[in-house]
Amino acid sequence: MISLPYPISANRYWRVWRGRPVLSSEARAYKTQAAALALLAGFSEPLTGAVELCIQLHPRLRVSGKGKAGGAGAASLVVLDLTNSIKVMEDALQGVCYVNDKQVKRISAEYGPPMEGGGLSVWVGAIQAGDTSSVCPVQGDEGASA
Repeated sequence: MISLPYPISANRYWRVWRGRPVLSSEARAYKTQAAALALLAGFSEPLTGAVELCIQLHPRLRVSGKGKAGGAGAASLVVLDLTNSIKVMEDALQGVCYVNDKQVKRISAEYGPPMEGGGLSVWVGAIQAGDTSSVCPVQGDEGASA
């Protein structure tokens, strides 16, 4: 399982420079951080075959007017779209967990419990030839490995 920071919005991922789309400085920083965390999680070489992703997007905790998390773990009212976060995460892990995001053939995604600062938990696994069933670990199982 790779624990990533809360992803940036896909709307802030690209910038136009001299008429060409280029990665924003925020996107470059997120990709660098995601790559480092994937390496720490045990990815020494990218997978080369079909890949499955299991994703939990953890919204940020709601903050009360006094600067403290309020509402017994309530999520912030401002939360990224789940699909928005998937593309940012797919691009960030490309070249580290898999060679190209075109290898991703199966995705399971859901909102997880809120956490301070928000976050994104992702499990990346190889799909064996002819395998038609998901091998995603039980959501929230932090003991799962890559």
